[in-house]
Amino acid sequence: MKHNYTKHMIGWIDRLEFSLPEPFVSAYPTLKNYWIGDERDFDEDSVKESLWNWVDKNGGPGSTNEKDMNVARMILCLAYKSYEDIDELKDMGFFDDLLVNYGISRDEINRANCE
Repeated sequence: MKHNYTKHMIGWIDRLEFSLPEPFVSAYPTLKNYWIGDERDFDEDSVKESLWNWVDKNGGPGSTNEKDMNVARMILCLAYKSYEDIDELKDMGFFDDLLVNYGISRDEINRANCE
């Protein structure tokens, strides 16, 4: 495991129900394999650009309760290779906020964070 928090994020994403189009359908397995599998690398700039373009065209970065958009943003978090960026997401609680917007209670998130 390259970063423990990414394992946390992937664990949550894998539990959620969603239906996302390309580019997320192909990007998520690549990102997941990069963080916890055999994938050695991916083109960070290209993946981020593709995912951000979709987010921007489908509602932008503002807060939403739309489940698929929240999952899209969760997957986008995994497109940042820098440990500093991942730590900043964790410290800001950004990923946890996306889970709340998705509909997961803070109590459930906190219980999972303690496991």
